[in-house]
Amino acid sequence: MSLTPTPPRGKPSPVLLLFLLMPLLGILAAVGFALANGSPAGAPPTPLPVTLADVSLVNRPAPNFELPSLDGATVRLSSYRGQVVFLNFWATWCEPCQREMPAFAAFMTSDAASYGTILTVNNAEPPDLIQTFLTDNHVSGIPVLLDAQGNVFDLYNADRLPTTYVIDAQGVVRYVHLGEMKPDDLIAYVAELACDGAWPCNSTPETEG
Repeated sequence: MSLTPTPPRGKPSPVLLLFLLMPLLGILAAVGFALANGSPAGAPPTPLPVTLADVSLVNRPAPNFELPSLDGATVRLSSYRGQVVFLNFWATWCEPCQREMPAFAAFMTSDAASYGTILTVNNAEPPDLIQTFLTDNHVSGIPVLLDAQGNVFDLYNADRLPTTYVIDAQGVVRYVHLGEMKPDDLIAYVAELACDGAWPCNSTPETEG
């Protein structure tokens, strides 16, 4: 009678060795992947860099423009020299734009409005649609400018919504804020650009005659 040969005692079979090595190989692969991505083992992967909007206007004079407003007035950016200006590009279909509107309305009725203002530039939507949006969302007190042809959007390279250009009292673009603007963001910009980093301000804002 023939017997199936068995490995000598004390020497594990190749199958058993492979079974034991698989977890170790998996751990080594995970460590190698983490090191390749610049993160320690077990840490979440480092996010890819975010593609920013064109920031070529930062630290340069904000391009002047003139647009009609929703209430029928004509608004010129240079008329706001002496204040911090939040130049916000938006549309009614944009969800982050919708969320930041209450913050804008609250800002315009707060003490901070003595030092800064918000100009919202709508992207080529009909005035009646914009007014319906504002009414339905109980938003008021925010200047809404109508960029019917998208010329100001092009002037500022505003290729995503919302984008807010933060302009200092001298009319120079200091920041480009991508995405939703929150109440704390508005106050922080005003504090830095108009109040020497402190809030509330301890002095009366300077205005040009």
